[in-house]
Amino acid sequence: MSAHIRYGIIGCGSMGREHIENIHSLPRTEGGASVTALADPHAPSRDAALAIARDGPRVFGDHRELLASGLCDAVVIATPNFTHKPITLAAAKH
Repeated sequence: MSAHIRYGIIGCGSMGREHIENIHSLPRTEGGASVTALADPHAPSRDAALAIARDGPRVFGDHRELLASGLCDAVVIATPNFTHKPITLAAAKH
């Protein structure tokens, strides 16, 4: 039996929301997955992601707060490409 995976989504624009939908489509019979945290500095993007997230994730305005929360087993970095490196390095420390 596989373990349940708790995902954090960093970046809640269109790509982040697409990843939320993809996580929701994972089979629940294999341990499943849920979106437990969202982070984006842009409030309208956070609100749009929260509207489609089924698992009642906690919402953060900054990726560092999400990473420090302990709410995630894995993160999806769905921010603009030029921001991936610093966010990935921060995530790797957690």
